[in-house]
Amino acid sequence: MRSLLLFIFISFVSVSFSSSQELSVIKITTSPRISALGGEVNAIIDRDVSLGQITPSLLNPLMDNILVLSVVDYLADINLFSASFAKDFPKIGTISLGLNVFDYGGFTYADPSGNSFGSFSAYDHIITCGIAKSLNKYFRLGINFSLLNSYYEKYYSSTIFSNISTTYHNPEKKITISILAKNIGEQLKIYSSVKEDLPFELQCGISKELKHLPFRYSIVFRHLTQYDVNYSTSNDDESIAKTMLKHIIIGGEFFPFRRNVFLRGGLNFQRRFDMMLANKPAMIGFSCGFGFRVSDFQIDYSRSAYHLMGYTNNFSITTNLAKFGLFNESSN
Repeated sequence: MRSLLLFIFISFVSVSFSSSQELSVIKITTSPRISALGGEVNAIIDRDVSLGQITPSLLNPLMDNILVLSVVDYLADINLFSASFAKDFPKIGTISLGLNVFDYGGFTYADPSGNSFGSFSAYDHIITCGIAKSLNKYFRLGINFSLLNSYYEKYYSSTIFSNISTTYHNPEKKITISILAKNIGEQLKIYSSVKEDLPFELQCGISKELKHLPFRYSIVFRHLTQYDVNYSTSNDDESIAKTMLKHIIIGGEFFPFRRNVFLRGGLNFQRRFDMMLANKPAMIGFSCGFGFRVSDFQIDYSRSAYHLMGYTNNFSITTNLAKFGLFNESSN
């Protein structure tokens, strides 16, 4: 009963926060696994620390001493880098630390006539600390806190925000369900006179591993506090079915060969409907990827189609630092 009340509590408290399209940098994921499965995954319990950076209740003892390093070839030659690490403390819970760096490159000062006056840079970085604790055999509760610092030429902004989630995980039935409240916080220091809102989002996700096939599917229901997620009023005549589909992301993961090879794919309906061209839909909104283990390392890659002119490539490498004698070997 206590765990059920926590589910209800998070849902009830979350609806008091409004949704916004501001500070959208915090919606970008650097994880190739998440990207390959459609861009959002919040209900998979395993050793992947990058999942716990977004959905803190996914942090668990299996992640003890795990380090994940990621790099993203993003849109418009933007480069993203991230590092995530988790450590389990039996009496406290599983704690994680993460750093995301968004490097937008160099820019040139110029006047309307095209005369150059030097250059400047722009970048963001996000520092995240999270913790999760088991409530009982099946339920976990997690929370993280993140600090976003933005540096654009002489302008500086800082924002603090938090994600709160609770997860039901039944290993016997191989099913996981999560409720996630994302981006709860506010901008501490603003660029000018206008304070930007955070893109709050309430999600519910489910994943299920099939009994007789090495396959897991994932479904994420997004923007549960906002029915209309269209970017412009020109789509007001969309059908109810299409509007509802924009709230859903589906993904699948195939892992034959004793989980040493992973094949992944996903579909983000909102990305597809909003970004594809009517006369050339192509594979917009679809994503795919793979992973494999070599010795003490796991390599993952994904490719996501945002637009005909824009694809992203994500890479990551994962290892257990205990294998190198840096920490005590975990018993999990």
